[in-house]
Amino acid sequence: MNIKDVTIGEGQPKVVVSFTGHTPEEIRAEIAEARTNSDKFDIVEIRSDSFDAMNHEDHFAVVDHISREMGDYPIIYTYRTNGEGGNGTKSAAEYQSLLSHAIDHSEIDIVDIEFFMYEEIVDQLVARAKEKGVAVLLSQHDFRDTPHFEDMMATYKNMYERGGDILKLAYQPADGRDVLSVLSAVHDARRKFNCQVVGIAMGEAGKITRVAGGVFGSCLTYGHLVNQAAPGQINAGILKEYLNIFEEEGLGH
Repeated sequence: MNIKDVTIGEGQPKVVVSFTGHTPEEIRAEIAEARTNSDKFDIVEIRSDSFDAMNHEDHFAVVDHISREMGDYPIIYTYRTNGEGGNGTKSAAEYQSLLSHAIDHSEIDIVDIEFFMYEEIVDQLVARAKEKGVAVLLSQHDFRDTPHFEDMMATYKNMYERGGDILKLAYQPADGRDVLSVLSAVHDARRKFNCQVVGIAMGEAGKITRVAGGVFGSCLTYGHLVNQAAPGQINAGILKEYLNIFEEEGLGH
């Protein structure tokens, strides 16, 4: 999958940095930090739930500002609901309105659609994104538990059949077995389905999935420059160093 100058799914996993500023000042600081560390990441994620309190017009003024300032990088638009670990409190109709506007009017390359939160609108949003040439990242996050391997595989299959270009699962592991289960599901899904796959085990126990996920088939890994967007996120610069070591040692994806 080629977006701008980034080939997702080849070489080491691409490092995504999440912009999570709540105010224009914080967002300007994130942009400045990103410019200073321009070689430490590959993709920008706009976590628009971070400025959930803004009205619609101001919300997209911020989105468009980040998209313009960071336009050399592929841009992911994400509105993470509080049911999946974010700050978003929008209703299903409001969620659909936000994502539809981002797809139709913002300079984004990938839209993150929560697969289970508002199931009844997933197909409509996927179809809209496909029509506009925006890549679809279907995601599920569970900060309480890790499903059985068979359930993860069923979710990947369902996401693939519903039109996902990138399929992302992120879970909270109870122990090392859960971490291995996530990596095993990534490995099998990458070989079974004709699309890109991401699998993350969150928290301290799951940090290995952020560094070594590419060995199993993960195409993306999420880091931070200023503030963590999820438990266990690693600084993007350190993450890049680890990925380069894996590649040099012949362990890359």
